[in-house]
Formats: sequence, structure tokens, C-alpha cells
Amino acid sequence: MENNDLDEKQENKEPQVKNKDGLNIAYDMEDFKKSYPHLMEEIVDKKQSIKIDSVESQTKQTSEEIKDNLKNCVPSELINPAAIDFIRRCSKNEEAIEILDYLLKRKEISSEEYNKLKGEIMMEGGLKHLIERSGGKKKPGYYVDKYYKKDITNQKLKSSKN
Repeated sequence: MENNDLDEKQENKEPQVKNKDGLNIAYDMEDFKKSYPHLMEEIVDKKQSIKIDSVESQTKQTSEEIKDNLKNCVPSELINPAAIDFIRRCSKNEEAIEILDYLLKRKEISSEEYNKLKGEIMMEGGLKHLIERSGGKKKPGYYVDKYYKKDITNQKLKSSKN
């Protein structure tokens, strides 16, 4: 094979182009020409070319806006449940204390909050009073009944029984 043939094959097969982030972009020129002849003509002749240099910053801004909008729409107990949200499912003091131990170990609650909640639970009828004061016991299906039958912005869906 001559050098010209080799160069031509490499040129038509998979040209390697590096973008500004250093990533390689490879494509088969012949397949591209067959699939998109008019686009290939525009690319080669540089017809109507537009420089785009702000996509990255717009993407970051959009994802941050999405996160902010989600926080405003979704109740906090669904995104980041507090210790009391877990305790409201407990029937026994031991279950509640096990949850508190776990949350303290993961540093999801402070030692002050741990001691306060544990003290309340250990009192006579403490778990029951704590659960009642916090909105009642969460039974199986609690989140389905409260949120699934309605969308997260609390607008009723057509299938909702509420």
C-alpha cells in the first residue's frame, strides 16, 4: 500500500478531533456523508457556521435551577427525612433508639438532638407522646396515600380518590 492510500484511508475512516476538554471525537466520514450529505456539505464549506462557547455555563445554571425548583416543589420529608420521620414508624422504644444510634453514627443528627430525643423516648409513654405530637404514627402506605395519589405540588391527579 502506498503512503497516499494509507493516509486517505485513515482520513476517511476515523478522524480524531480533540475538543477543548481534551476528549476525542471520532466518526466515519463516509458514513456521515451518506447519512447527512447536506450537513456534510455545510460543514466542509463552513456555510452558516456559528461559534457556540457558552453551552457549558448554561447547562450548569439550568441544573442548579432544576435543583432549586425541585426543593421548592417536593416536601422536605421526601428529600431528606428527619429523625422524627423515621421514629414515627416505630412501635417500641428499642426500635426508636436503634434508629437514633444509626443516625448519630452517620452524623445525620447532632449529639444534642440524639440525647433530647432519647430522653423523651425513655420517659413513661414517651415514644407514644413523641409520635402523637409529631403528626401521628406512619403506617405502611403513608407516603402513597399522602403524595402518590396527588402530585408533589399537591395538585390532585385524575386518578386521585381525594
